[in-house]
Amino acid sequence: MGVVGRRTMLALLTAAARAPKGTSFQQINLAGVPVLRVRPPQAAANGTLVYLHGGAYALGSAKGYRGLAAQLAAAAGMTAVVPDYSRAPEARYPIALEQMISVYSRLLEDGLDPNTTVIVGDSAGGGLTLALAMALRDRGIALPAALGLICPWADLAIDIDQKRPVLRDPLILPFMCAEWAPRYVGSSDPRLPGISPAYGDMRGLPPIFMQSAGDDPISADAEKIEIACTTAKTALEHRRFDGMWHDFHLQVSLLPEARDAVTDLGAKLGAAVSLPQRSKPQLRKVTTE
Repeated sequence: MGVVGRRTMLALLTAAARAPKGTSFQQINLAGVPVLRVRPPQAAANGTLVYLHGGAYALGSAKGYRGLAAQLAAAAGMTAVVPDYSRAPEARYPIALEQMISVYSRLLEDGLDPNTTVIVGDSAGGGLTLALAMALRDRGIALPAALGLICPWADLAIDIDQKRPVLRDPLILPFMCAEWAPRYVGSSDPRLPGISPAYGDMRGLPPIFMQSAGDDPISADAEKIEIACTTAKTALEHRRFDGMWHDFHLQVSLLPEARDAVTDLGAKLGAAVSLPQRSKPQLRKVTTE
């Protein structure tokens, strides 16, 4: 099956996440990138949640992920913006990253308050979220109040080398990661922090709230992020859901564990924007059986 067919299949899967009743959607354009503005009921005044969707940098779309983004934004009490960044193989690294820097910078120019903004992403979008935060820091651009990482795909080098371990995940197998990683990486070094932020410098980043799934082969990337944050003394809370699969959050409308995860992450992100600017949560890890 080709890329187009797989994009259709993922769209069907992501459609299982339904937006809360009364959510409104508006298509806009920022810095030349199509963006979907998602406004859950009674969630407009407390901040902005920038959501970077997953899909191996090749699949997924703002429309397909609007249900999950809306559920998370509602739990956080925020309005979400979901960019449709350019996808591989048509667009390789660093196009998506540069587009997200441009979109975020345009939001700041339009009056976005970084202290009431969070950036969140799942899977490839989680890796892109972390890479974006590093790029913003390195370019001296105001950072958001917090980051949210859902099953982040943050080490593509291990997939280029075809060394990702096999776990019990029914949806994600190592050969799939090994297939998609080169399409995004192209001829670049897969260990560049912009591609594999698990190898990057975590110092100076905002607090990170991360969730991973115990049966997910990509959970190894979350462990690497945790180690890197500990070394850099960057505030991190990592909640690991044992027995769950990659991006189980997409079943938020059907699965109690997914609802718990999304509600919990949204609440913590919402609380982060109301903290004093210099206040950060302590490093801790919570494991749920």
